Amino acid sequence: MHSTLMGLLWLFIAILLEVLATSLLPKTDNFKRWGLTLGVMAIYGTCFYALSKAIVVLSVGLSYALWAGLGVVIISLVGVIFYRNKIDKYSVLGIGLIGIGCITMGIF
Repeated sequence: MHSTLMGLLWLFIAILLEVLATSLLPKTDNFKRWGLTLGVMAIYGTCFYALSKAIVVLSVGLSYALWAGLGVVIISLVGVIFYRNKIDKYSVLGIGLIGIGCITMGIF
């Protein structure tokens, strides 16, 4: 059980880092701002390190599905809140289905 909790912790860290790096991508100005670009690359590198630690304990399929799916859901919310992105009912439906898929994989 202890190792499973550690795997979930690493996965949680990977998801947060992926969301942070993706959130900062627009600020790099198409990679013209070198300092921020290098920071984003470092965050992504750390994210993949955390994901690699998670898949040692958790299954690869579950880890990747949760990492990608929850990343999409959270970054969509970040886009709406911080970048004033508009989402329509189809986007909400798609995001909801991703969330349901993540929950289903996590339970079963």
